[in-house]
Amino acid sequence: MLLHFILSLYTLPFTMALGTLQDSNTSAIAKPNCPTHCGNVTVPYPFGIGKDTGCSLDDSFYVTCNTSDGTPKLFLGSTDEIQIYSISDTEFRMHNGFADRCYNRNGTISEDYDWSIELSAFTFSVKNKFTVLGCDDYSFIRGRNGEEFSSACMGVCSKAQDVADNGQCPGVGCCQTSIPKGLNYYNITLNSFQNHTDVWSFNRCGFAFLGEEGTFVFQGTNDLSLEGGVWDRIDATVPIVVDWVIAREHTQNCSESSACKENSSCYEVDSGGYRCRCNNGYAGNPYLDPGCQGHIKYHFHCKYFTTLLQIFK
Repeated sequence: MLLHFILSLYTLPFTMALGTLQDSNTSAIAKPNCPTHCGNVTVPYPFGIGKDTGCSLDDSFYVTCNTSDGTPKLFLGSTDEIQIYSISDTEFRMHNGFADRCYNRNGTISEDYDWSIELSAFTFSVKNKFTVLGCDDYSFIRGRNGEEFSSACMGVCSKAQDVADNGQCPGVGCCQTSIPKGLNYYNITLNSFQNHTDVWSFNRCGFAFLGEEGTFVFQGTNDLSLEGGVWDRIDATVPIVVDWVIAREHTQNCSESSACKENSSCYEVDSGGYRCRCNNGYAGNPYLDPGCQGHIKYHFHCKYFTTLLQIFK
């Protein structure tokens, strides 16, 4: 009985400490009196809904919740160009767009659409891949990451039987390549070798887009012939990943950081700017007062338990 009583004195504070940690993990998402969601998208500070509402860290982080069509949609800034699907501690995922060019049987162009997009304060993640679909197509992606960038990818094949439908992009009907770190603008253009005249029976259009690696699964000739609804599938399932940081446009670093609150630390990002993160043993939003919470101050050492067992053997 005495052993049980003494053990309870050691374990009670430990249990109470764990309870304190669990309670303190429930931390603020947004500033007081600021909305935390737009539909099913959580909006954590430093992002904030509304311009000049005080809900965001600065103008680069303000977002708009558009409910005009009855379904709430979250957009970066005040325009409807960049729709945000989700926001994490380091990234957000946004709606995609793509370039396409389609041809008539005689090789004349029936549809031609280039694609470009620019971010003022953030950069496109290297988690994205540049993808080109087509059997008679080559595409350029050009952009800026402090200096001019240009790359190309080519999709070729001569007959439908050559195209695999195993989800891979080996260059036969589907080509993929990487982008550099720090890209904040890109433009996509599409071209063709013979205007699809030799492959028109099963491939009338070429496509090119940037999107999160692993989200696009190539379905072979179903995609090339448009029977697989490739346009809608890219639109619905292939987001673009964006890296967000604090003060990238001002090239600030951790020595100048002011956004990191108590019990958090600053770390610099290769492409410029910095982020904050909670210190070990703490949780919460490192950008909001009173900072990260929930450190366990009581440490229950196994040696104490072992000593007690030896005494009462």
